[in-house]
Amino acid sequence: MKKLALPLFTLLCFAGCRETEKDATNSSKENGNKPLVEASAFQFKTPALQVDFPDDSAKQAKMNATWHTNLTGFNNQGIAGNPWNATNDTNIVNYFNPAITGIPANSANVAIEWNALPGRIGYYYPKMKSNDIYAIADTGLLANGTMPNVIPENACTPSDSTKIKFGPYGPRGFQDEYCEWAVRKDANGNIIRIDFTCENPEYWNTLWNVDPNKVLQLYQNTLEIPQIAMEDLYVKDNNGNPVVDPSTGNNLYNPLNKWNSGSGGAMHLTSTPNTIQTEIGLATSASLMRSDYGDGIEALLCCGAFGQKNRNSDPQIGGSVNDIVRNGFNVTLANPPGLYIQKPDAADFARIKVPKGSVDPSTFWTTVRGKERIDEVDGLAMPGNYILHAKFEIPSELGYTISDLMMDGKKIQWGSEIAQLINMHIIATGSKGTTGQMYDCVGDLTPAFAAPLQLFHKAVFDGYSTTHVPNPAKFNMSLLSNSTYITPKLAQGAQGIPMVLTVEGIDLSNGIPTVTFEGGDITAAVLANGTINYAVPGNSYPGDYQTLTLDVTVAPEAKTGLRELYVTNAGQSQSQPMKALLYITK
Repeated sequence: MKKLALPLFTLLCFAGCRETEKDATNSSKENGNKPLVEASAFQFKTPALQVDFPDDSAKQAKMNATWHTNLTGFNNQGIAGNPWNATNDTNIVNYFNPAITGIPANSANVAIEWNALPGRIGYYYPKMKSNDIYAIADTGLLANGTMPNVIPENACTPSDSTKIKFGPYGPRGFQDEYCEWAVRKDANGNIIRIDFTCENPEYWNTLWNVDPNKVLQLYQNTLEIPQIAMEDLYVKDNNGNPVVDPSTGNNLYNPLNKWNSGSGGAMHLTSTPNTIQTEIGLATSASLMRSDYGDGIEALLCCGAFGQKNRNSDPQIGGSVNDIVRNGFNVTLANPPGLYIQKPDAADFARIKVPKGSVDPSTFWTTVRGKERIDEVDGLAMPGNYILHAKFEIPSELGYTISDLMMDGKKIQWGSEIAQLINMHIIATGSKGTTGQMYDCVGDLTPAFAAPLQLFHKAVFDGYSTTHVPNPAKFNMSLLSNSTYITPKLAQGAQGIPMVLTVEGIDLSNGIPTVTFEGGDITAAVLANGTINYAVPGNSYPGDYQTLTLDVTVAPEAKTGLRELYVTNAGQSQSQPMKALLYITK
């Protein structure tokens, strides 16, 4: 397992290290600090520059445009921070959205890395035998099939926190380092294939919205299971009928279908904190400077209230972003935004011994989706690998299985033993700026405002919230926790559309709150209120939230595009809007 350190961003040379600092400065003066990419020309590219419609330019163009819209919204949501119920979590100025500002001159990219084996297992169970650590990482359970000991609900205040079962929950929720895997076995229980994925769920939901048949084809081809059927991939109601998503007219995608759930297969990330929108939110919050938070990246995470303590990923990412800003730079996630698998190096593969012959174990690794190299994007050098999906599989003609391999002197029993050889990375783009203002740690805002969370078509909300999700912790969990922040769509002139908004902080003592949209060309009547328990995408654990059932009408000439939404408690002034909760089409 590689030892990772925070990047020293100040050691980077800008303009992709193709000019000396003096030359770059002179060049900037000559071109008037012209951006590398103007905002009007910038487009968020698909992860690893993936092209999933190589023979259909119209659908690929639709995919590209929709993905750009989604990423623009996610960035705007992150930069808005939390003005509803937290102090010192707004005024984010050192993180920039390149769709709004472009990419400044003399920017550079830096990789932030961490290990794929869930770090919280070793932290909470430091004396646990390695066999049980690997078992939890694969299954969420100890090797004997029982749950590990309970842990503090709030890792930042463990002494006064209630105890909960180890999670996150879900069929692969415990694989929370933005890399998940599924282990395939033969009839004798021998491991014959391990699939690793870091593809974000937002991408696959977007792909499904463009063309469900393409998603089916990719499932079949990537997992090499031709019998996967369309009906395996969508949500069904209690009567077994497909749930239709009014935004697209397609059947509603099930991100935890049997081919992307637990050991059934691994096509994209499923653990509730493993989303790209969450990653952007983490980075935006981490870009705020903190005046007095203690020592180390874990203390910074708790002070800034971003991410989950004791993971390998979140503290490393947040600490690295904060380090970049602290050294006088502005920052964003590099284009194409994504989380990427790094192929194990020769020293890692050398730990594996084959039972016969002299086959190099590195030949058992195949990059299935993504790229091992991308040289340049937007004029910036791209370090590392950009692998989205890989498999570890031994050719059948060799006559042995992964279970016959030896690692560190012992036979391999778990997929996580290979996972520990993998590092993940995310790329940050930095540009010369000014050191951010110092803030105290995040606190509770008093009085708090109602905080809008997610907006759903009612059919989608009902379909997700009534679909039970089996999980090792046996937590009563619904598919709503695996929804995304991809905006629902309404057309100009739509009348009386039933929708559901999840909210935090509704105060009913003075009456029902109002729901409004920017511009005054969309109206929402509140029909009912209720409660729901789920993990808001990005959260590691479920919580109790409130719901508002709405009747939404859109004016015939309403402004198209992403729209903001306000929830205002009766008797309170209007609070801040949640960005990008609805998309209006023609």
